[in-house]
Amino acid sequence: MSNDKFIDDVILSGSTWAAIWHMTWPLLLQMSSISVASFCDVWVAGKLGSQVQAAIGICGQVWFFMMLMTVALSVGTTAIVSRHWGARDIDTARLAARQSVIFAVLFGSSSAIAGLIIARWLLGVLGASPEVQELGWQYLRVDLLSQLPFTIIWVCHSIWRAIGNSRTPMMNWLMMVCVIIILDFTLCLNPLHLGVSGIAWAWVAASCLGVISNVILLRQTELADCVRLRALIKEGVSKEWLLKIFTIGIPACITDLAWVGGCFALFLIFARTSNPTACQASWAIGFRLEEVVSCLPVYALAAAVSPIVGQNLGAKQADRAERAGWQVTLVGVLFTSVVAFLLFFGAEWLARLMSSDEKVVAFSKQYFQVVGLSQPFVALWLILFGAMQGAGYTAWPMWAGVLSMTLLRLPLAWILTTMYFDGPMGCWIGLAITSVILGLVATWRYKTGVWKLQKV
Repeated sequence: MSNDKFIDDVILSGSTWAAIWHMTWPLLLQMSSISVASFCDVWVAGKLGSQVQAAIGICGQVWFFMMLMTVALSVGTTAIVSRHWGARDIDTARLAARQSVIFAVLFGSSSAIAGLIIARWLLGVLGASPEVQELGWQYLRVDLLSQLPFTIIWVCHSIWRAIGNSRTPMMNWLMMVCVIIILDFTLCLNPLHLGVSGIAWAWVAASCLGVISNVILLRQTELADCVRLRALIKEGVSKEWLLKIFTIGIPACITDLAWVGGCFALFLIFARTSNPTACQASWAIGFRLEEVVSCLPVYALAAAVSPIVGQNLGAKQADRAERAGWQVTLVGVLFTSVVAFLLFFGAEWLARLMSSDEKVVAFSKQYFQVVGLSQPFVALWLILFGAMQGAGYTAWPMWAGVLSMTLLRLPLAWILTTMYFDGPMGCWIGLAITSVILGLVATWRYKTGVWKLQKV
């Protein structure tokens, strides 16, 4: 029995728990490895000072903002390739994958150039102090070079997951994380002392290796043409496929844009407090640690359920697709409930582990205790939105996310911060309440089953 046949059997027949395990454990390991790299970045930045930590926190939002079109491309690729792969329409799946790689090259190049043009301006708009702005520019002028390779990597990994293979992306990320960690220490601290730019060079080097690995391995599959240079040049850009992929992907992109834009706005709110740098540093610590212990594992579950839903809908097995979504959500809620407990009761220890600045420690502790309690609801909306994205149903989640993150989160954070708290507590409360509401709304919408009727 071939490996491809084994993958198809697991995802499309037998126990849905077996399909979930098959897709999930490599993604959990992958996301955990990314968490370690992210944690290492913040830890090393802490050795360089709280201003460096603040710069890393702001720059992370700028970098992700420039990757938003990649998110759209990735979501559209997963939904379309998995649907046709599940329907055994390999030729169309191959065509969709090839077009996605072409778009990855175009958008990755464009976002790198655009980022280098507007990065310094964005750092100023976000209210960073002159010192933090300078450190941020030292980081971004290098890190933005990784936009092109990471765009290609994200799309290639979407293709792998769409055909039911989550182990290859896992191995690729493990390799990249090892490179990042080694270079974080050798470039930033000893022996080269490059400072904050050393963290950026670590990610650039790892991303280039990741692209090479993906190209070599994809050329050994049925979708080999999607990374063959001759085939890519011969085919060129298809407006029809651009529209098809981005009709599905753009709503997901807008949802993430609302999140990133809201995070930008939080930095403007931080600037209204008496300790803006401490607020920014505590955000960097809180967000990165939340990402490490909770969000990335939940993202792994969402990424795992998406191709399972897509392939089963392609195979005309809607009930099996829905069941898988609920099962993955149950796993995510149980896991994040444990995380919430640990973040709440271990808040001060975690905060002191990441910083020696008493203000930063106090604000970080608040983050862990307030935002930490909302983690089960974060799992609800991230995983159920991921399942609906696998079906190509992205417009409704977009509206739910945009309205919650703009009309609810930001006004609430602003009012609480400017009227009741001289610090980031109002922002933390706004984040937590938004997650609770989104989790409940996502549960209701998934239960209606309307997403199963989506055409791609």
